[in-house]
Amino acid sequence: MRLYILVIISSLIGCHSEDINPNDVLILGHGGLGFDNLSGQFAPNSVPSISKALDYYDLDGVEVDIQFTRDGELMVYHDTYLENSTQCKGRVNWLLMEEISSCYFRKQFSNEYNHGIITLDSLIYCINTQWSDKYFSFNVKDNFDVPYRMDSLGGLLHEKLQKLNSLDKISVECNDANLLYALNRRNKYNCFLISDMDSIGVGDVMRFKLKGIVTRFDKTNERRMQQLVDSSKQIMLYGFKKTSDYRKIDFEYVNAIQTDNPIFSLNYLRNSR
Repeated sequence: MRLYILVIISSLIGCHSEDINPNDVLILGHGGLGFDNLSGQFAPNSVPSISKALDYYDLDGVEVDIQFTRDGELMVYHDTYLENSTQCKGRVNWLLMEEISSCYFRKQFSNEYNHGIITLDSLIYCINTQWSDKYFSFNVKDNFDVPYRMDSLGGLLHEKLQKLNSLDKISVECNDANLLYALNRRNKYNCFLISDMDSIGVGDVMRFKLKGIVTRFDKTNERRMQQLVDSSKQIMLYGFKKTSDYRKIDFEYVNAIQTDNPIFSLNYLRNSR
């Protein structure tokens, strides 16, 4: 589930490994409070989940999933099908924005439906008015079965991002480098490729002149990490499930993580050193 997007301000995380302090690694809530947090009160990608991650836990930012609708709008939602976590049915990219706007998230671990799916426009309004000091990584899901060419999708996303008051703390991530290339043709965004940290993934980051890579923590290797850092590329990791997972990583190379458990991440990266 990864548009795992990040466009991160270069002055903060575009540095060499010797400059990165593990305590300065950005902590981004995955979909807000996370997808695997058994104590999660709210559905991932819902406004309450995002709000609690930012306002209660005071995380540095959040990763959120966005995907295109049939009419070229963008909704903040992760799954391909609405029935997975709402009272509605159908594929997001086969429906119009108006049809999806009446859908409500099912509350985590219950059958309550209290909070509606929002558009990217609505989230941008919240960022501009409430969370301008926070980092946002937009994970563009690769459900591109819509009546638009890839270059046009890049243009539609660009139009939305231009509504932000500032792009300094905004990143975009996707597992399709062609979408990121189409977006960067309009403006130089902080674009991250979601990929395994192998020769193909690292090669695409270099070839498409992207900001960096988003990868699972257990798919890393030190040689590739060093290669990325030496090329002034940034590394964002996800997939941490327990405290012992953090001990497997040399955070000297890491610029940001996406967490499914804010308490574990804060305790390890902020309080334990």
